[in-house]
Amino acid sequence: MGRTVLPFTQELYREEESWKSYRRALRREDRAMFDELFAAARYHTAACTCSGRAVPFEAILMSILLEERRAVRELSARLPALAERVEALSRRPEDEP
Repeated sequence: MGRTVLPFTQELYREEESWKSYRRALRREDRAMFDELFAAARYHTAACTCSGRAVPFEAILMSILLEERRAVRELSARLPALAERVEALSRRPEDEP
């Protein structure tokens, strides 16, 4: 008989568990970011399951990259409006007493 394949959720938790020593060595603020990265991977568990990757960590990394790319795109979309506000504020005449 062949080897039983674990559900991807279990693979994900096992992979995260294997990084516990690394996580403990991180600074506190970096630990929070580390946890956010694995949370991003959990958000895409269904897609990871369908990926059929021999190395589950590849699907985990792709999920993390996807969420990071989403954040960059959202921030990039906000930049023009923020730049316009800064420009408008810099053109305002200063309040005179």
